[in-house]
Amino acid sequence: MAEDAPSLRMAEVPPLTWMVGFASLADLVINRALIKLGHSTWSNEALLRLDRSGSFALNLSVVGALVVLAFCLASLSSKRSGLPLSARAGIAGFGWLLVPIVTLMTFLPLALTRPELVLVVAGLAHAVILLLILAGLHWKSSAAMITALILTLVAALSGVASMVVNLVGRRTFWAHTERLANAFHWSGELAYLAIPVAVAFALAIPWGTRRGKAALLASTVAAAGVAVDMALWRRMVGNELPTMIYGALRLDLLPDAYVVLYAIPLGLGWAVTVAAALSKDPARRQMGAALLMMLSAGYAPKTPGTLILAVVGVALLARSAIALAQRRR
Repeated sequence: MAEDAPSLRMAEVPPLTWMVGFASLADLVINRALIKLGHSTWSNEALLRLDRSGSFALNLSVVGALVVLAFCLASLSSKRSGLPLSARAGIAGFGWLLVPIVTLMTFLPLALTRPELVLVVAGLAHAVILLLILAGLHWKSSAAMITALILTLVAALSGVASMVVNLVGRRTFWAHTERLANAFHWSGELAYLAIPVAVAFALAIPWGTRRGKAALLASTVAAAGVAVDMALWRRMVGNELPTMIYGALRLDLLPDAYVVLYAIPLGLGWAVTVAAALSKDPARRQMGAALLMMLSAGYAPKTPGTLILAVVGVALLARSAIALAQRRR
């Protein structure tokens, strides 16, 4: 039992994780979807209520995510994680620098949040993501988990590369700026949408059991719900649907005429999230929480709130990979 203790600790879902996940989902639905419909759809009173609810969901998700991230940093930077000293020091150094800065930005008035501070947060967040993924890869988990971690790394680095190319190219008036930035953005987007597929193979849920059948039913309902919602959004906003999807999730690979087809990968992503959340294994439930965070944050997030969600999602995924690898050994 003593040999299994490290894997049990790493598989444990951190406190407040599911509360943060549902709050981040509410933030996505309210702030980045419903409110975007604007005054043409909602009355002023309804918009005010949505704004209050959205602000509460956003603040709850950010504050809770900071608590979850602190828990993950403590577990991953301890000797019990089995990681090398250099990896633990890097995670602790960059991670514990990120937490107070985002905490300060959360409680400061928006007017005092300077663009330079946002860039610092983005840099720190992606440095932590890189270290977390390398920590997960260190333990050499299953092929599916390694694939999921690599796809997460590609998605994160491609998003950063696209932003850097845009910033530098526009200042230098480089003719190929848009083309190269789009190439990075789209390759990262493909990796982001493929992460749930890799996680699905890592789950290995026994579908023949009672719990497996319940997970299959619930995941089917989740996928169908995404498809129905996408059809409803298309009917409500019409040609504005591509803009809304980009604003909510920063996805723009598909042409405007076929943007409704995002229902397929997104439906699969939420189906895998639900199936993982219903798993009997705590490590696999943690994968579900990780997907919940990453799907709610969207691809290549830029705001501090969504960035911290992405970092937490990667931390949970890395802990799941470590727990599964420790268990196999």
